[in-house]
Amino acid sequence: MTKLKIVWICHFSNELVRKHLKEGIGLLESTVRKIIKRPFKAYDFAQWNTNAIREFEKLTDEVELHVISPGYFMKVDESVFVEKQIRYYFFKDERSLFDKVINKLLDRKPSYKINRTYIKNKIAEIKPDLVHIIGAENLNYSLAALDVPKTIPSFVQLQTLMIYPGFKDNYPISAHSYDYKSSRERNIIENVDYVGSVSKKIVSYLKENVKLKHPILSTNLALTEPVDFSYEKKEFDFVYFALDINKSVDFAIEAFAIACKENPTITLDLVGECSVALKAQLDSRIAELGIEKNVFFEGKLATHDDVIRQVKKSRFAILPLKIDSVSGTIREAMACGLPVVSTITPGTPDLNKNRESILLSSSGDFDAMANNMLKLLNDDEFAKKIQKNAGITASERASNEQCMRKWIAAYHACIENFKNGTPIPQELLS
Repeated sequence: MTKLKIVWICHFSNELVRKHLKEGIGLLESTVRKIIKRPFKAYDFAQWNTNAIREFEKLTDEVELHVISPGYFMKVDESVFVEKQIRYYFFKDERSLFDKVINKLLDRKPSYKINRTYIKNKIAEIKPDLVHIIGAENLNYSLAALDVPKTIPSFVQLQTLMIYPGFKDNYPISAHSYDYKSSRERNIIENVDYVGSVSKKIVSYLKENVKLKHPILSTNLALTEPVDFSYEKKEFDFVYFALDINKSVDFAIEAFAIACKENPTITLDLVGECSVALKAQLDSRIAELGIEKNVFFEGKLATHDDVIRQVKKSRFAILPLKIDSVSGTIREAMACGLPVVSTITPGTPDLNKNRESILLSSSGDFDAMANNMLKLLNDDEFAKKIQKNAGITASERASNEQCMRKWIAAYHACIENFKNGTPIPQELLS
């Protein structure tokens, strides 16, 4: 096959990126952050993009990959570098702390003109065969999808779907912000040439409610964690972890408190970013529940490896969901050897399709969640069975290499369809 030239538009951070970007903030912003207790701290995020890049480092004979990404704490306007034949273009994101404050005070809807101009110019310079936008909901870069020349096919890989019913009710976002972001997300999805998702609920909703140019492709993010049951000394009974714990930590705490009445010695470790306001709110609720000595806050850890090491210090994971079909944290916990207590969503029952691999109850049913937690605590043989089954189920997932090879097949199919009208093969369609 012909070697492809592909542009990714996405965001992510890892140790390699931070080494090149030399991140930092000015004295004024540093002072303001101290006052509002939101200190600058570099950390890994969007691990699926790092995973994907690692696979494409092995595929440079097939794809010339150019990655365009906002840098959130850059001291310079641009950082361009090459690592393992992958070309990176980081630009200083226009969303500074002050921009966020001013936008909120003035009720201003950000247009991200500076970001979009940079991305548009870089695409014109690179002249790719296809532009792949990873994550339509992140408007600070995804709006650039609207600027891709009509001569180049555009493809958006969905990470979530804000326009899906119930998203606003189960996600920490203001009505004003939701209305703007979701409307622009819809605009992006309707205007790109191709859309990729393997989520049954997302695919079904889009087919029925959104005007798409082409059928949806069955491409997935590089979310597969290698199964690794290596031992770490246990310090906690349960862990709840997320990039930002505000997603469902309230559910985890309520269920844990009920289980704590039956077993007052159990512990819960909370791993992930937690704002000052949320911490105060959680501390108040934890005090009301009388579990102050049982709950521990780790905060945001620098690297993904740090997170995994901390997660492994717990025996079990409690990871309730409100809006996600299946979260990456559930997959990570299963692959790490932690039996998981979660909630029923359109996706989680599939984890038990071939064998019982996860303990599920209705969302918001804290008593049922607590009962599942106690079941793991009180029955070692059952817990070992769930751990073993979870490892088998995790190992059955398509590897990141397989997922990325499917991306390459999808690129070829989309380009052929775009140029020559060649039908996209059925095996690539959702």
